[in-house]
Amino acid sequence: MWNKIVWVSAVVLLLSSCSSKKKLLKGADLKAENELTIKDNTREAKKNSLRNLFLTNLNYSTFSGKAKMRLDLGKDNYDVTSTIRIEKDKRIWISISATLGIEVARVLITPDSVQILNKFQSEYMVKPFDYLYRFASPDLTFGNLQDLLLANLSVNLLSDIDQVNFKQDSMSVQLDGKLNELDFLYKLNNNNRPYQFRLAQLSKKQLLEANYGEYAMASGQEFPMLLKMIISDGRQEIKTEINFNKVTFNEPVEMPFSVSSRYKVIR
Repeated sequence: MWNKIVWVSAVVLLLSSCSSKKKLLKGADLKAENELTIKDNTREAKKNSLRNLFLTNLNYSTFSGKAKMRLDLGKDNYDVTSTIRIEKDKRIWISISATLGIEVARVLITPDSVQILNKFQSEYMVKPFDYLYRFASPDLTFGNLQDLLLANLSVNLLSDIDQVNFKQDSMSVQLDGKLNELDFLYKLNNNNRPYQFRLAQLSKKQLLEANYGEYAMASGQEFPMLLKMIISDGRQEIKTEINFNKVTFNEPVEMPFSVSSRYKVIR
């Protein structure tokens, strides 16, 4: 059972100073000081709008967060805890622990590689970054993984201005478009921070949906303490809920990752 949880948790997190006592931002607390007004969908107007939206992305060099995570695999549900650390554009490090705080897996992702330590089965897997294309489009980048976990808008998805459309109502701003085979959708709150992100590759029936909530202030920035994700390939659907209880930005982070000689290597 735990072997299955280890690998599924790792895949979900691959494709996914503040504490729970911080004030949560909801409803009227989401002030419209950064509110964007979409006047039209002309090329120049969209460029100006995107420039303003990118200013609301989290500005950070490092991130560290601790969270409780629930995995829903259909008939089975599992609760684990995780620690996620990011050195921007360089490394994503994830530790997964089960009952009694026993660490069962450790993950290290760089722009070039994916490494997973399955401590429960004493297995070590190392793959090039394009291993993730088995689960997602080749258009997926290391930066997209960072943005998914931290609720940032991805620059590469929005790079082709002619493929991006803006919509606005009294509650939110919506951006949708297409990058090669990927269809994407962002829905933003009144502070232009995402509360929903959808990424789909219809030809492979792949869907990833992320819903962000319980925004709180961390180092002067809005961060979602709740992340709910759905990953589907048309045959199986995985749901996960990540509840952060502590996050920090721009502090030194350690990412220990060593492989014992007794581990079986999987390539």
